Amino acid sequence: MFTANELIDSRVKSGKAGVVCKLDIQKTYDHVNYNFLIYVLNKMGFGGGWIGWIHFYLSSSSFAVLVNESPTDFFLPSRGLRQEDPLSPVLFLLVMEMLTRMIEAASSVRLISGFTVSSSGSSMPSTKVSHLLSADDTIFFCDNDCEQLLNLR
Repeated sequence: MFTANELIDSRVKSGKAGVVCKLDIQKTYDHVNYNFLIYVLNKMGFGGGWIGWIHFYLSSSSFAVLVNESPTDFFLPSRGLRQEDPLSPVLFLLVMEMLTRMIEAASSVRLISGFTVSSSGSSMPSTKVSHLLSADDTIFFCDNDCEQLLNLR
């Protein structure tokens, strides 16, 4: 992540202490809550037909587990997106969009500061970066302040 390296280098050069928190989101497909996903679809203005289709998609799978080589009864999951399903990345992006909006809201009311980036000698205004998202990582930036760390948590 070139951008993260540049942010950290800029922060080190400024001499101001800061916190970089990197989260590995590799297994988060397993933890997407269906009710939250339906809530997100409603909030983002998806139509009832689409939400119904997604709800059916989420609730149409069932699982059984082998216990001592004997299958249990089938049960319905309440969370988790299907691995290797072409729709799962899109649904996961909607959930991550909500995380982005929450971080941006926290940053806008100064609950989390982010790192400031400015070009020395440039007429361009400085920019604050509170987080970066990549395929399987999320990186948060904030001041070295206990209150901001609690807000991030």
